[in-house]
Amino acid sequence: MLLLVAALLAPLDASVKKVVTAIGGAARENATKPEKERLSGDALADYYVRRACASGEAAEAVIYALAYTLDPMDTLARNPFSGDTFRNVETPGERKARLAAMGKPTLHGREDWLIHFALSGGLALLFGEPMAESLGIQKEVADAKGKEKGAGSGFSFTDLNANFAGIAFAEGLVGDKSMKAMQACREGFEGATFLPEPKGLADGLTWTEFEKAWIGVEDARFRDECQRLRARVQGFKGYQAK
Repeated sequence: MLLLVAALLAPLDASVKKVVTAIGGAARENATKPEKERLSGDALADYYVRRACASGEAAEAVIYALAYTLDPMDTLARNPFSGDTFRNVETPGERKARLAAMGKPTLHGREDWLIHFALSGGLALLFGEPMAESLGIQKEVADAKGKEKGAGSGFSFTDLNANFAGIAFAEGLVGDKSMKAMQACREGFEGATFLPEPKGLADGLTWTEFEKAWIGVEDARFRDECQRLRARVQGFKGYQAK
């Protein structure tokens, strides 16, 4: 299990800062290129991950830095268990400048899926895979209940697909073959090879629609569907590199 308790996060402060600095430098370099040469979308996200992996820092620092820089809501920085790790990675001015230069990186053309992917990897390191999955599911439940009341995007299995992919990516990056995985991502990371196309997955369900199809998040049918999503992700090409 990928579990890194808060007490062990402090030694990562300097490493995370270095990776965040590397990503910020990549953003500024890209932003100052002529428009026709400037990266955007999936290619920009791939560029950031490659530059993060080329920072020379540990895989854990890379995953935390990606979760921090690719999530404009600063979820991990605001979390009481991990906030100290991000307190000194940037000054407010540096953060503002980096965000202005970041552009619009995406995963399969979606900014939100990139955020789900990166943030879920960070949550998996912080709390472990089961809790990271549970937090993602809880968010979808809240979105479904919100849509029921006229606000919220609904329960999205496409979002869960991105969550599970980010968790699997983090697991591979810090696992037994970490050095090889880091090298592969440094040399040619492509997000589209780590996130299966979500074709056919239910999206935008109200809570009533979700309950009609899945009963609830503890029901066997929903658990089986989550297991199919995990297997689909883990069998995808990005995770098959030797």
